[in-house]
Amino acid sequence: VGVQMESQALDWLKEMFGLPVEWQGVMVTGATMANFVCLTSARQWWSEELGIDVSETGLSGMPQMPVLTSGFVHASTLKVMAVQGIGRANVQKFCRDDFGRVDLEAMEKALVALDGKPALMIINAGEVNAGEFDPVNEMMDLARQHNCWVHVDGAFGLFARISPRTAHFVEGVERADSVTVDGHKWLNVPYDSGYAFVRDYGLMARAFHYSADYLADFDHDRPTFGAIGPESSRRARSFAVWATLKAYGLEGQRRIVEHCLDLAQHFAAQVDKIAQLELMNDPQLNIVAFRYNPGDLGDEELDELNEKLGEAVLADGRFLVGTSKIGPRTVFRPAFSNWRTRFTDVEEFADVALELGRQLVAEQDSGVIDQT
Repeated sequence: VGVQMESQALDWLKEMFGLPVEWQGVMVTGATMANFVCLTSARQWWSEELGIDVSETGLSGMPQMPVLTSGFVHASTLKVMAVQGIGRANVQKFCRDDFGRVDLEAMEKALVALDGKPALMIINAGEVNAGEFDPVNEMMDLARQHNCWVHVDGAFGLFARISPRTAHFVEGVERADSVTVDGHKWLNVPYDSGYAFVRDYGLMARAFHYSADYLADFDHDRPTFGAIGPESSRRARSFAVWATLKAYGLEGQRRIVEHCLDLAQHFAAQVDKIAQLELMNDPQLNIVAFRYNPGDLGDEELDELNEKLGEAVLADGRFLVGTSKIGPRTVFRPAFSNWRTRFTDVEEFADVALELGRQLVAEQDSGVIDQT
């Protein structure tokens, strides 16, 4: 039953995200393991392009696998590169600014220099700190002029696909070779739940296949999910996913996404209304980056102040919102993905950030806070 529900739920997810029906999917713990599945399939493709089966013979004696991406690449991708033996330092980031936006011209020069050798291109659909997107179709066009496997990391950003307001950000993902998406974010199912989708079922099978005398033979017509992913023993993640998709359907999920889009825009408007709160991004999806700025401090002082304010917000306990970085700057980055969040909640958070920020500055001015 679990296998049947997983197959059905994966088909519904492919329909919801506009992925080709013939792609194979598998449920895993989250985006990290989904990236692992997709990038292991990519590594298998790369080795076969070089006439080697890396799943059988290993990486010894092989050249470095070229990996090209933007500065938006997520830490989980770098983790996978380390685990796979590709290496974090082997990931080439092509950036045209401090934020990490892709430099397509520099990337193209690097691909031309490879002279047809196989490479991996990673497109990031939803940067984690500000919610921006790599230009999917432009990068796809470049990849298809060269010999690239294209992986799209859409952990949360792929949900842009289901709203007409944001679908253009991920237009072209169906042209990729593999796609990652999380369920325990915007799908609102319990941890842990992530999904890997790969165009070439055979590559997944060759990369992850295992056999033993006591196991039934692998049936290509009826997926054995343990043979196309990293886990042989697997819990039934499909039940919550199947039930959620069955209950809400595409229209229900669209309403959840658009509610969160509205929350982000509403919160950004609240930030704009308050002189001491500074908007640090142009919200494209569900993330709003901002900082507390009393108006008389330099950037480094503001970074220190907002780091302390982040600690104060968590200690206060009314909201659990942490800090992150946009470029070198420290910011708050509330990400709206829960259907139960209300407009009054985001208004209150803006007020709390202002209240605690003012309190922190007053304490610093009075010497209450130890500056050592």
